[in-house]
Amino acid sequence: MKLNLRSVDLNLLPVFDAIMEAGQLSRAADSLGMSQPAISAALQRLRHTLGDPLFVRTHQGMVPTPRARELHRSLSQQLGAMRDTLDPANRFVPSTSQRRFRVLSNDYFEMVVLPTLLTRLRSEAPNVVVEVALAGDDMPQRLYTAEADLAVDAFATENDRLRRQVLLAERLAVVARQDHPDLQGDCSKQQFLDAEHVVLPDRNRRLPLDQILNEPGWQRRTGARVTQFASMLATCSGSDMIATVPERLAQQYARAFGLKTLPFPVEVPSLPVYLLWAPVMDNDPAHIWFRQRLMESVTG
Repeated sequence: MKLNLRSVDLNLLPVFDAIMEAGQLSRAADSLGMSQPAISAALQRLRHTLGDPLFVRTHQGMVPTPRARELHRSLSQQLGAMRDTLDPANRFVPSTSQRRFRVLSNDYFEMVVLPTLLTRLRSEAPNVVVEVALAGDDMPQRLYTAEADLAVDAFATENDRLRRQVLLAERLAVVARQDHPDLQGDCSKQQFLDAEHVVLPDRNRRLPLDQILNEPGWQRRTGARVTQFASMLATCSGSDMIATVPERLAQQYARAFGLKTLPFPVEVPSLPVYLLWAPVMDNDPAHIWFRQRLMESVTG
């Protein structure tokens, strides 16, 4: 018959561990801040529960039985793990952690930030995992419910239930294939408007670029609408279409896609990219560590 765990007082296990470590009831009592009679009573209850004397009193102290030695080998590691889990000072150790950090974003984060971030994380935390999921309109709710740890997004949400911090500032750039017939130097406003553009899907919000391009005289000719930045680069590489993308993205991947990078036709202020998270994560040691490493990966 299996032992019914409901019949076991788990408070007895630290007492057993202390007796094993100390070898004497008096020393074990001192280490736990208990009286010796209380330690003796606890040991008697544990003996009754497990059906084994556990310790034999000798001139050298309390000698554990074979059953006690076997039990201690198993319990000591588990008790230590429980202490580490429950002690706020030991909740996160990067070098041994296997935590998964979930980030809501798009392929801009995956292409521009993630490679450098992973290199930085691996030097400290070789077993942590970063999972990226697409940031949609439900992003705030997924952060509130801790379904995700962070979001990286260019949309400056005014939701006061979320923390917000600027991760980096981006400039806009125009990309076109190296031998584009109409773009040999800078891209003028007229050349920009005459060209066909590959663009991203509309979302239920206006980003800074949308605000610029919705002004009178800035209507683009959309030739293709794709799902991600990587597809924009690939489409421009194989056609005469052009695209407006973040400058960091263009600089990192223009050569690989056979593209040239051109300044946006008019001067545009740098556009912030934000870190977003729920206040419940403010004091979580792992979350603080991850936010710091994320910031360092783009500022270093």
